[in-house]
Amino acid sequence: MQRWLTAFTAFPDHAAWDALPDRPATRSGQPVRFVPSDSLTDYYETEIHLRGRVATRTENWHDLFNALIWLRFPLIKAALNALHCRQMGQPSAQGQRGPVRDAATLFDECGLIVPYSDPALIDMLRQHAWRDLFVTHKEQWGNRIEAVCFGHANLEALLDPFPGLTGKCWPVEVTPDWFNLPAEARWAWLDAHLAQRIDADELQTPRQLPPLPYLGVPGWWPQQDDAFYADTGYFRPTRHRQV
Repeated sequence: MQRWLTAFTAFPDHAAWDALPDRPATRSGQPVRFVPSDSLTDYYETEIHLRGRVATRTENWHDLFNALIWLRFPLIKAALNALHCRQMGQPSAQGQRGPVRDAATLFDECGLIVPYSDPALIDMLRQHAWRDLFVTHKEQWGNRIEAVCFGHANLEALLDPFPGLTGKCWPVEVTPDWFNLPAEARWAWLDAHLAQRIDADELQTPRQLPPLPYLGVPGWWPQQDDAFYADTGYFRPTRHRQV
């Protein structure tokens, strides 16, 4: 993402987006363009699928990060768009979003991809064993587990972060040597892998995406002391762990 940000000295206008090389494509084969919001002639997802036109406001951080995620993870973004369109075409939809589209939107806005090679670490995440995950196993981050921002709303929130920020994560099991790959190779693998899983309709409900208080990830907040991790208003236990 950094290589696209360094291409701009200010918020890019629509001509600047058009000038970028290697633009992604939708599942219908349309090259993606970032266009003025008021130029759309159809529903947001339909406009993307049929015409490749993504509504993008100028000087707007939310839309800037959405465009950058399209460039970083083009296969996942195209797969999510195609999933929305498949769901909207179902006779049972009748104008209702349903759990599949809710999950797709939640991941698109607030998603974190969490590759891991040690299943015990994901068990800690699912059980909300936050101190074990973030403190006891601090050295495993970057070696056996990682958090990768996908949701553009998460990126916008990190402009002015505060304890309380929480994302919805999609755990992805990888081999131990995956963490030794260059960053670009890791991201490309995640892009292809999750796009295939979305195409296979594995994303069915928001309940598949467990919460992650991501400022607890080692190095993601400047003051990660005992008092920080003791804040159960942020690092909430699961209900069965509450007393």
